[in-house]
Amino acid sequence: MTVPPPAYGPASPYPSESAYQAPPKKRGLKRIIFGALGIVANLIGLVVMPLVAAVIVAVVVVTNVDATSLGSESGSVKASGMSMYYVYVPTEEADAATCSVSGGDTSMDSTSGEGMTSTVDGASYTAVGTFNVSGDQTVQVSCEGASDVAVADVGMTGVLIAAGVGFGIPILLGIIALILLIWGIVARVRSSRQIREHMQQHQQFQGYQQH
Repeated sequence: MTVPPPAYGPASPYPSESAYQAPPKKRGLKRIIFGALGIVANLIGLVVMPLVAAVIVAVVVVTNVDATSLGSESGSVKASGMSMYYVYVPTEEADAATCSVSGGDTSMDSTSGEGMTSTVDGASYTAVGTFNVSGDQTVQVSCEGASDVAVADVGMTGVLIAAGVGFGIPILLGIIALILLIWGIVARVRSSRQIREHMQQHQQFQGYQQH
């Protein structure tokens, strides 16, 4: 029977050269980069996206709205504080028309919506301004230099949708980018600690070999 050779002391706690493993790689850098870039992009998006969404929704709403003729160059309108109103006159009279709103807590914005067109009773009408009111009330709309005036109630639904889209998407993407950034930082810290521990073990192993 073959007798195994006697053991010479306890097994060494240090790995042999053949068991040496390369240090682990650092992780998380890509996540940190993409997360940081995402946060910067979404900060810009918080400024740009609401404006873009507002323009798109405004164009869609206004181009599909129905304007109602008041029957003459002036007339009364029952206005709601939850709506926005566009004032139209016949397209051929738009350049010479001067419109105003009176009788309530409101005023005409002659630059907003200017140039947008709508069809009223088969004729082309052009928007010359907008107005809104602070509460439900009746106002008088008058347009000098125009044979007729039409008013369109575009509501506030489109504005609310635009605000939700314009602010909601950048905020959601910003949260995702922040999570990605934090995830990358945590992975980077952990991998750095693992590399440091590996290097300490390797130094101990080399010191043992020298002795």
